[in-house]
Formats: sequence, structure tokens, C-alpha cells
Amino acid sequence: MINIYYTVRSILHTIFKSPFHGEALYAWLMLAFLFLIIEIGHPGLFYFLSFSFGGLAAAAATCITESTIIQILVFFGTTIVSLYVLRRWAGKNRPAQHTNFYVLRGKRGVVKQDITSEKPGLVTIGGQVWAARIIHHDDKALIGDIIEVVDVRGAHVVVKKI
Repeated sequence: MINIYYTVRSILHTIFKSPFHGEALYAWLMLAFLFLIIEIGHPGLFYFLSFSFGGLAAAAATCITESTIIQILVFFGTTIVSLYVLRRWAGKNRPAQHTNFYVLRGKRGVVKQDITSEKPGLVTIGGQVWAARIIHHDDKALIGDIIEVVDVRGAHVVVKKI
């Protein structure tokens, strides 16, 4: 790890030959790069990307001041602001969608095994076979009947005959 630090430091030193850049600049840039690499491994969260922005802002702060406290405050301040901004931005751009079995509500299917109030049966919905119970206790659905999913309870779908 030490060799990587000095290798990256020497590369960055050749890029930034200005005398006011110190060790802190290299440390903040490496930290920003590390968080960027971690974000690439965990896409969609934008959590580590915020820390990467904080590292870049702290690296920019080293060009203005040598105070470590100010650099740390800039790091955390930028991280918090970018977390808020990225979360708001990501939340607006993601369509609201139902997951798992909630998508089944309102879907229609075909009965594959008789369903009565005493005995659950099987239905096919969208190519998948589900255990099903009937919604009305005095109703029943026979093989081949068309049903509609009303609710999902555990591993069973609650259906009504159409």
C-alpha cells in the first residue's frame, strides 16, 4: 500500500509542479479516487460518489489553505451536500415501480386446479403457477376459468372469478 501511495504521489507531483501543493493534496486526491473506484463497484447508490466529491473539494481546499481542520470541514461539508443533491436527483429520475408480487394485483390468469373456499388451487398468471385462494367463501373457480388477482397473502394469491 505504501508503494502505491508513493507511485501515485510521484505521478501527481509531475502533473502538479506548483510549489504550494503539499502531501495533503495527494492524500485527498487518492482518497477521492479510492471512493470513485468503490462507487464503480456499487453502482446506483451514489453514496461513495459523494465522498469522492468531498475528497476533490478537500484537495481543492489544500490549494487555498494549509489548515487540516478546514480541509476536513470542506470534505464533510461537500460530502453532505452532494449526498443530499444526488439523492434528490436520483429519486426524481427513478420511476416508481412495484416490486415482487405486488405487480400481480389486477392481473388475470387461468385456473389450473379447482379453487373452493375450503381448498386452495393453482392458477397460472403471466406464465407462472401460483397457489390461489378464492375471495368469496361461497364462490368457486373451476379449471379453465378466468380469474383476476385481488391481493397477495404470503405465497398465495387471492383471486376472484370473472
